[in-house]
Amino acid sequence: MDFEYRDLLKEPPDLKELKKIAGIAGVQLAELVNPKSQAYKKLQPDLTMLDDEGIAALIAGEPRLLKRPVLIKGKKFLSGFKEKEYEELL
Repeated sequence: MDFEYRDLLKEPPDLKELKKIAGIAGVQLAELVNPKSQAYKKLQPDLTMLDDEGIAALIAGEPRLLKRPVLIKGKKFLSGFKEKEYEELL
């Protein structure tokens, strides 16, 4: 299977990419942030006070906030560690 690997910690997605990912996932941008991550617990950002641009800037500054890994296949989206779901999608 062909795929494109991208290290999101070294190359965080920009606002346009985050909006595309959120659209495929059917979620708001804030839902791409992992509240269980150490980075989130350290920063304790109030996502309700941020617009999409603010959330994108937050992720760009600390990409560990993004739920990872991310897999996009066509119009299907998976994030986090869900081995069975990844196997089914692949």
